[in-house]
Amino acid sequence: MTGRVFLITGSTDGIGKHTAHLIAKLGATVLVHGRSPERVQLTQLEIQQQSGNANVHGYVADFASLEGVRQLSRDIHQNHSSLDVLINNAGVLETKRMESADGYEMTFAVNVLSPFYLTSLLLDLLKKGNAPRLINVASISQACRIDFDDLQFQMNYGNGVPAYELSKLCNIMFTYMMAEKFQPYGMTVNTLDPGTVNTKMLLKSWGAIGVSVDEADYEYNLATSSTYDNVTGKYFVYNQDAMSSHVSYDKKKQQKLWDILVKITGAKFD
Repeated sequence: MTGRVFLITGSTDGIGKHTAHLIAKLGATVLVHGRSPERVQLTQLEIQQQSGNANVHGYVADFASLEGVRQLSRDIHQNHSSLDVLINNAGVLETKRMESADGYEMTFAVNVLSPFYLTSLLLDLLKKGNAPRLINVASISQACRIDFDDLQFQMNYGNGVPAYELSKLCNIMFTYMMAEKFQPYGMTVNTLDPGTVNTKMLLKSWGAIGVSVDEADYEYNLATSSTYDNVTGKYFVYNQDAMSSHVSYDKKKQQKLWDILVKITGAKFD
């Protein structure tokens, strides 16, 4: 892995941080991302010290705004000429409805708009990568339907879980489209459920029903294992190819979602 560059969004805590630790131990260059400058710096130093790998770099960006996504892209372009693996791991589950700086429901903004937009902005670096991989982290807690008239949950937000489940369905749907579009670049694009893990998010909304974060290796495996060298357009659960929600395979709905996301973000993939 020496010489390979990995960007893991949302990697100052939980599964993202654990994944960054494991990859750093392989000798790869690891780009840690978070929204708190203090936590990014602490995570960077911790991983450097525990892995013995000096090539761990921190980036600060708040995905609660599209400008934050653009700033992360600018910073990475300034320091790196290529990117081998992008793991869109950052995510939130807001128990009360909030809006982003751009006026979108926060879970949708952070979990859907940000990874979609960031991927478009970093696509040129991924094209230059060595056997590049793109991983969009979804969840087994995914919606089974999509209401295009209420993606923002203007009504009946409830405890935030339905908005989270919708965001994970959206991640899966645009992953399938990205896999097709990016295949000419020699890039694999996959999505996964990272496991039922006792992260802060799980504890807040479902309780301690999962395994320790130290056991959450599924993202790491999908990002590094040679088993997935030529595998693309798949959804994985427990390292196994699995079926996502039936609606996620609907090509017309995939395209409709894609068009909406492009219109909102201004993302360009050509």
